[in-house]
Amino acid sequence: MKNIKLITNFVALISVIASVTLAPAAIAASDSGNQGLGAAVKGIGAQNFCTKFDTLSQKYQTNMSTQVTNQQNRISTETSKIQTNRQTADSTLTTDRAKWAQNRQALYAKLKAKATTDVETQAVATFQSTIEAAVTTRESAVDAAKTTYRQGVDSLVTTHQSDAKQVLTTFQSSVESAISAASSSCSSGTTPATVRSTFQSALQSARSARQTGAQGLDKVGPQVQTLAQTRNAAIQSAINTYQSAMQAAVSALKSAFPASSSTTGSTSTSTSATTTPAGN
Repeated sequence: MKNIKLITNFVALISVIASVTLAPAAIAASDSGNQGLGAAVKGIGAQNFCTKFDTLSQKYQTNMSTQVTNQQNRISTETSKIQTNRQTADSTLTTDRAKWAQNRQALYAKLKAKATTDVETQAVATFQSTIEAAVTTRESAVDAAKTTYRQGVDSLVTTHQSDAKQVLTTFQSSVESAISAASSSCSSGTTPATVRSTFQSALQSARSARQTGAQGLDKVGPQVQTLAQTRNAAIQSAINTYQSAMQAAVSALKSAFPASSSTTGSTSTSTSATTTPAGN
């Protein structure tokens, strides 16, 4: 049915939205630099720990900063995609609505040309005002549903990204604090074996905290689907309301042309096709 396109025009951008959210697995992936540091530390003998640690830690900090920057760039890129997709959908809808409005005006002109009595002329005028009011109501309902959906999605994504960023920031700070403490201990003369053991414990604590934080992040996908279902229900309700109003208007118009049933039958078909455009 043509009306299905009305809903599918605003299908949830879940695949795109998923790419701007940070699932636990994605956050864990950002720990690759830390995993390399942990493995490198294990490969350093206790006696040589302080001698080689500064070089390893500097490399880690550079890698971690690069990963965080790349992640933020990816989020910015995908967020821009969402906005571009929305603008494209809105532009298409505006163009279609203008085309549908022209089609309706052409239909009204044909009906007025067929009206030969005052009763028929008034019936056409009433039909036109009824249909235009129904179209306005439908379009307003669709726009409201679309806006509510988008605002809900934006709020979910913003909150999720903020929470995920906090998990990563906390993790990064914890590791950097562990690095700083180890460097200070080495400089103050603490035995390399002790510094190494303390650092490894701090590193493991940072990883555990990151994992716990990642697991606590809300799942955005199901919430977006719920918003989409609510939006689709509102749009379908608007379609149903419009169709009921249109059918009543067509019936009233037919009654004003009792001597030309074939003409009114054709008008009914044209009205249905023209004033219930797909995608509006």
